[in-house]
Amino acid sequence: MKKSFSERFTVNTGHLRKYIYEMIATIPHMVRDMRYEAKKRCDTFLVLIIIILLTTGVVMIRSASMYETALSGGNNNYAASQAVYALSGLVVMYAVSLVNYRYYKKYAGFLMFVMFVFLTMVFLGFGTTYMGANRGLSIGPVSFMPVEPTKIAVLLFMAHIFDKHLDKVHTLKMFICVFSFCAVLALLIVEQPALSSGIIVAGLIIGMFFMAGARLRYIFLIVISAVFAVGIFIISAPWRLERFFAFLDPFADLHGDGWQPAQSLMALGSGGIFGQGIGNGVAKLSYLPESQNDYIFSIIGEELGLVGCIFVITAFMLLIVRLMKTAFSAKDMFGRMISSGMAVLIGIQVFLNLMVVTNSMPSTGVSLPFISYGGSSLITLLMGMGIVLNVTRNIR
Repeated sequence: MKKSFSERFTVNTGHLRKYIYEMIATIPHMVRDMRYEAKKRCDTFLVLIIIILLTTGVVMIRSASMYETALSGGNNNYAASQAVYALSGLVVMYAVSLVNYRYYKKYAGFLMFVMFVFLTMVFLGFGTTYMGANRGLSIGPVSFMPVEPTKIAVLLFMAHIFDKHLDKVHTLKMFICVFSFCAVLALLIVEQPALSSGIIVAGLIIGMFFMAGARLRYIFLIVISAVFAVGIFIISAPWRLERFFAFLDPFADLHGDGWQPAQSLMALGSGGIFGQGIGNGVAKLSYLPESQNDYIFSIIGEELGLVGCIFVITAFMLLIVRLMKTAFSAKDMFGRMISSGMAVLIGIQVFLNLMVVTNSMPSTGVSLPFISYGGSSLITLLMGMGIVLNVTRNIR
């Protein structure tokens, strides 16, 4: 017998209340278990790589922003702010690493729902302006970019879904669900506008779908659809189209959209093998905008040369390989998906950033993980790494 709307509403409301009660009930157990988790060893090699990248970031931001800091009379001290973000993020990472990662199965759906609400608020115009776009959100005294914590929410949510429905990953129904989820979420982000963040989130979902064992034809269909959608977004926005033409020949429009990619290439090329020395670069002297943020790798190439670039790239490669090793060693599918998801997330961001600074793709705002200036991105990534560190605590 088919249930009426009121009966279905009552049942669904009851399920929701039960879900909320279960989340609240796990908090005392989670706090109690933290002291036991603290006795377990985490992967110190992962921690070491993160500290190396954070230190490199603070040093290079200090160099990249010294001219602007001097002009502002010390009011815009990016390096000091980044150091505070890094220390705060490390504290958060350690605290999160003490929470058994299996508890996040209870919170994954709720966190994803909250992020959907935040992104919808920004989409509807309730956000705050950040770098000329409606990307931020203020809740009381706290201001942040919702797209950054959304990446971790997506990571946990997809890990939970694939862990719970592993036997259905290869089915058409799962493909339709993943495709729809990816399309809606990416659209909310791209319309901020934040095309690069939409690409990163979509890439994270596709990468985790692949890692979970999806059929290759489904992965191919999603990738082709994503490439087609990106093309539509570029053509439909004149300013994106101008950036695309500037990417084809940046030196043909040096006083327009070609300025940043051209200056980035000149900075990288002038570094040579050993660089001009920290603090001795000239690109940061108002030649290369956002040198402490999206184009920090150009400053690394100019001041530390090819050797410095290889050092940074090697550190990221070691980090990604270590994350994948953790994924293969994890005791359950949830832990494997979390670790491999972090590897995909960091790998995509590093790849896109290096493509932009070398003018291998049109200029777009993609920060270099752990190195570029920014609090929301840095603390979010360190929070994600804290979850992975707890996975390593429970491997042995």
